[in-house]
Amino acid sequence: MISLTLRQAQRAVEYALSLSQTHYQQRPLSVAVCDANGELLSFARMDNAKLLTIELTQRKARTSSRLGCTTQAFLQRLQNEQLDIGYFADARFTALPGGIPLFNDGKCVGAVAVGGLSAQEDHDAAAAVAAFLDEEKNQ
Repeated sequence: MISLTLRQAQRAVEYALSLSQTHYQQRPLSVAVCDANGELLSFARMDNAKLLTIELTQRKARTSSRLGCTTQAFLQRLQNEQLDIGYFADARFTALPGGIPLFNDGKCVGAVAVGGLSAQEDHDAAAAVAAFLDEEKNQ
């Protein structure tokens, strides 16, 4: 995958939604997929997912894509270095766990994010979606 396509982004969303059914006791979630620039490619919010997940999940994907790291790692950096998120000059950044970058040959091609579960579950679900996309590209 040289760049992330709309079809791949849609497959990622479908897979994330299926995880709610298979791994998270049908708890509602939101999922966002961004391109390498952090711009939204695909998004879905399940019925009854919290409204705040609309914005936050998209922000997680943007942050992860633009920084090329997980939002969990970004949170740790902010805490370890006692940095204010404003130093990164993007008002749409968030350090909430749940954003995972997508790489191809060492280059960040986008990111996936999940919101609506616990912080750790958001991270784990997004990581599972990233692994799904990585496996698909190798087939």
